[in-house]
Amino acid sequence: MVDEEKMRIIREVSRQNRKIKPKLSKKTANSFNLPAFALPVIYNLIYKRRFLAVCFLILTWIPHLTNKIISSSFYPHLVTIVTVLTVILAIFSGLTGNSAAYNARNYDDEEDFLKSQKFWLPVAIVFIIVHILILPVQKTGHNNTRHMMKFAEVKDELKQIIQKGYNSGDILGINTVGEERVPQYFAKYSNGVFDEEKRILTLPTGEKVQIEGYLRECGTRKQNTYHEQKTACATLTIDMNGDEGPNEKMTLDDLNKVRSLVNRSTRLKDVYTLYAYSDDLAPKAGSVEQFALERFEKE
Repeated sequence: MVDEEKMRIIREVSRQNRKIKPKLSKKTANSFNLPAFALPVIYNLIYKRRFLAVCFLILTWIPHLTNKIISSSFYPHLVTIVTVLTVILAIFSGLTGNSAAYNARNYDDEEDFLKSQKFWLPVAIVFIIVHILILPVQKTGHNNTRHMMKFAEVKDELKQIIQKGYNSGDILGINTVGEERVPQYFAKYSNGVFDEEKRILTLPTGEKVQIEGYLRECGTRKQNTYHEQKTACATLTIDMNGDEGPNEKMTLDDLNKVRSLVNRSTRLKDVYTLYAYSDDLAPKAGSVEQFALERFEKE
């Protein structure tokens, strides 16, 4: 009973101490909390503002979670919207950070609180400097994402054209003879979105890509998960910049640089290859094109 009484008294004293904890001065309460601004997820989790931390995480993942839903033309706008919302929320976190952190812990007084914040300040400054340095890399990453989203849209548009021809009984590579017939085939079944003379395909978003193709001897389609090159009816070369340069083909070495943490500043190149079949399109197994379509092709 004596021990229980001691524990009760300790709890009561603790409660009383919390009630009479000195308030922050207006100067400290209204001061901008740089760590809460620069490290909003970590700082707000530690100081019990979990809802705010979760909001930051959601905003961070929105572009990644929606890239199979939205169009490549809307993606830059989405990134801009998310960036603006993140900055606004980070400013709010910084403006209210001192009061929230002080109330979240049992600090003895304002001086005790300020001492605890000395650890956070250099960490926040380092994080801001690092973030500024990697901004060009992040921009390149977003451009690469949009580039691959656009490639997936091109593949979908070409597939629809091939399927229209197939459903009409005009099978590419069987009823189509001669290399010059490839652009004619796409012009015939594209409902006006393919310019046969310039060999330019206009996407629903209004963007243009250039398509070159040559026929092959058709074999059995779908030999494996990714059609073998030798069974294709045609090889299509897609220039993502339309009739503009630099017209360079992406290699797996380039892709590995893009995916590595060491050199993410590598920008994707603009020429890609797909193999056309009687009613389908597919990339070569293990290619850059396969990687892009697996990540960004809409189901």
